[in-house]
Amino acid sequence: MLEKYKPNSIRGTFERNKFFEGWFQKVYSKAHKASFILIYGYATHNSDDEFGFLQILIPNQTPEIVYFPKNEVTCDIEQHIFRMGKNLLTTELIRIETNGLSIDLNMNNTQPFRTFKNSMGYTYFIPNLPCYHSVLNSAQSVSGEIKHQGQCYTLDHEMGYLEKNWGTAFPESYFWVHAVDPKNPAISLLFSRAKIVWLGKTYIKHVGYLYFDGQQIELRALKNVTVSNSNISPENRSIQIRSAAAQLDLTLEYGREVQFKGPKDGALSRMIAHQTDAKVEVSLTYENRRHQFQLVGNFEDIGSF
Repeated sequence: MLEKYKPNSIRGTFERNKFFEGWFQKVYSKAHKASFILIYGYATHNSDDEFGFLQILIPNQTPEIVYFPKNEVTCDIEQHIFRMGKNLLTTELIRIETNGLSIDLNMNNTQPFRTFKNSMGYTYFIPNLPCYHSVLNSAQSVSGEIKHQGQCYTLDHEMGYLEKNWGTAFPESYFWVHAVDPKNPAISLLFSRAKIVWLGKTYIKHVGYLYFDGQQIELRALKNVTVSNSNISPENRSIQIRSAAAQLDLTLEYGREVQFKGPKDGALSRMIAHQTDAKVEVSLTYENRRHQFQLVGNFEDIGSF
């Protein structure tokens, strides 16, 4: 029975009050040495003229946002098939032609998440949390073309990542980082820690994983975890995740800051500062062995914890 519960599927309806659902598609290109980011979804508390949204980040440019009226937005309840006007977005392909932007991509789902537990485990069964999170694919191969303002970017089996969020709003305070090894798609990191207010109480929760050498460390499952987060300098940050089973030290060297729009009370109205293509040094102590990784990642730090 539990296996039928799929966080990946459409979680809401267009008539639900103050509700959003959004997908975050990231492609890190070794050829261009930068990330392409595509964020899309719907927000029910936006006006009908700005019901669907598409945010796109091209390397070294300012993110752009395109809105779509409610009557042009459809999605398949059981599958990930999302349409805005003539644009189509699924887990296997993206076809977009709008506002001088052309995207034609094909994805090979190399590491999809299919379990009902996904990133948040049994927390999915708690009703009316402000925000839920799900990883659709931790590592996928992306090929195709992106044309923007007269420039063409060719992607040839580059590394992709796909996640989604839904609910009423992003947490007021959270930290999120996703990073990959440009030379090895089998190595990737996700870590997010958020302050959640539910039924008048405040909770600090984290999700995430580290993939390496065919192994997966599920950070959510570690027992008696302590997390420290500190600024080393205006350009660097240090995070330590420690438990009896493993210790993970992250050192981040900031990349380029851009601004995306995030949800608040079901409307796309909150500006989110996003660091793109930061250098992420990872040191792992696990099973009496030490591992070092040099990754490239994107992260957001909203408030402190």
